[in-house]
Amino acid sequence: MNSFLAEVGWLDLVALATLGFSFTLYGPTSAFILGGNISTRMLEWRKIWARQMMWRDERITDVSLVRGLIGNVSFFATTTVFVISGLLALIGSSSTIVQKLNALPHVETVTEETVIMKLCALLAMAVVAFFKFGWAMRLHANTLLMVGAAPEPAERNSVEAEYVSTHLAEMSALASGHFQGGVRAYYFGFASLPWLFSAWLLFPSLALMIGVAIRREFFSKAFRVAMPMA
Repeated sequence: MNSFLAEVGWLDLVALATLGFSFTLYGPTSAFILGGNISTRMLEWRKIWARQMMWRDERITDVSLVRGLIGNVSFFATTTVFVISGLLALIGSSSTIVQKLNALPHVETVTEETVIMKLCALLAMAVVAFFKFGWAMRLHANTLLMVGAAPEPAERNSVEAEYVSTHLAEMSALASGHFQGGVRAYYFGFASLPWLFSAWLLFPSLALMIGVAIRREFFSKAFRVAMPMA
């Protein structure tokens, strides 16, 4: 273990810790400082959709909507499987990658242990993304079952209808939150790619990615458009 740490170097260990902490703390920290993001606002729109669904005799539109969401998440889940497979193949070819990187001009000398650590960090984020997408698919499937459990339009003002519509919207929002978590893992993974060339490149790359993510989730035009009715 000590020899491994000696081969990795302190700067890459700091970069690894920075990546892990920023990936873990971005969600709760941004929510604590800036409040609800665009997904929080979309919960109100999901509640409006669920209430409107109670007026429809045929709920084909609602079923198609949830199926579309499932298909979207399924695409990302399938893609993540290929990403994981590719990263595992790269870890097996780490010695070749070291030779290629060390042959590049203006790139600091890297060791095989360092490359393996960086690839394993990317692999960990890909695995997290897969589990997020997988759980999002399950929650969207639960939402679809709730659509089927909704009472008839004649009972749209009943306590049961209100209960179903509220919980349906919350289940859909939970699925969206996990999908967002999976996409966020992709964001951090792409931001980590410059780390393969130098640990110093990771810090500005992470800062840029976090800035873009904060703007999109809290200050974008889409965030303003998602403002629910008063």
